[in-house]
Amino acid sequence: HTTKTPEVLADTRPTVAHQPLPEAVKAIYMTSCVAGTTDFRNRLVQLVEDTEVNAIVIDIKDYSGTISFPPTDPAWLPAWQEARCGTADMRDFIALLHKKGIYTIGRITVFQDPFYAPLRPDLAVQRASDGSVWRDNKKLAFIDVGSHEYWDHILSLSTDAYNIGFDELNFDYVRYPSDGPMKDIAFPQSS
Repeated sequence: HTTKTPEVLADTRPTVAHQPLPEAVKAIYMTSCVAGTTDFRNRLVQLVEDTEVNAIVIDIKDYSGTISFPPTDPAWLPAWQEARCGTADMRDFIALLHKKGIYTIGRITVFQDPFYAPLRPDLAVQRASDGSVWRDNKKLAFIDVGSHEYWDHILSLSTDAYNIGFDELNFDYVRYPSDGPMKDIAFPQSS
């Protein structure tokens, strides 16, 4: 009886050098629309170079639930294809920022997700009265924080973001919803 050694596959992903954390982070914020508008983002990069600012926070996934760069995970592709803003050259843009010594922070709006909730109402916060997708006062939907499947979905996006060069990830809206019809709310994944 012989035991086979499992084959080790080579990691062929491109290696990205990350910027070290500055002693004091002094950042400006860039929406996905700004990141996708070359002349606007270039003016902000120049502002960073001309001032004491040393970091840029860029939306990866914003309040709309869509994302700002093409994903490697096919499950995230619809969120890129339906995005109203973003940039196909995010990896190159981050490489340029790194060349200039600029620390990049990616912002991911986690459970506030009006794009994914209608696609997966079984994972969404629901209306207790009829089981439909619950929406807050701004008509935004949320995913139930108890959805382990969605945690993995966010982890996949986070891995992509790190692998294209984001130095740090800021997870926003890691919470239950609060501003809406709270008497008609249910959390099917948290039960």
